Amino acid sequence: MKPRFIKLNEGYGYNVSLLPNYDGFLIIKPEFLKYTDDIINDLHRRDFIIIEAEEKILSREEAETIYSCHKEKPFFEELIEYMTSGPCIGMVLLSPFSDRVSAIEALNNLKIKYRHRYGIDNMRNVIHTSDCYQSVLYETEAFFHAPEYRKD
Repeated sequence: MKPRFIKLNEGYGYNVSLLPNYDGFLIIKPEFLKYTDDIINDLHRRDFIIIEAEEKILSREEAETIYSCHKEKPFFEELIEYMTSGPCIGMVLLSPFSDRVSAIEALNNLKIKYRHRYGIDNMRNVIHTSDCYQSVLYETEAFFHAPEYRKD
């Protein structure tokens, strides 16, 4: 299998032609699956294409991997307990944008909309989206465990 993620010493550090064909990753968190249709409709209105979606209960290892950037924070254990408490839906997305930064920003704006509208607190806040493209790759692999989402 041809590598999809190759480190280079110039530019952004990656050979873009070998990166996977997706731009975004999001998780609809436990307790909020009732908003799935609304979220999907909003994604379609913004011309995102859902490449893959899966409903499952995250294992502790998956949740710790996805949220590893928060490992040293005091709320980490509570976040992991919450994210493993019930079913969530992970989605791999392709955006209509010519650059991945715009895709990340559009998903972040969608996340903010739902957090303001339906969020309960800082943890129970409807949607998780990746904060940068490297996180998209890392979190997608952690959620789906599929070879086509691996960076190696």
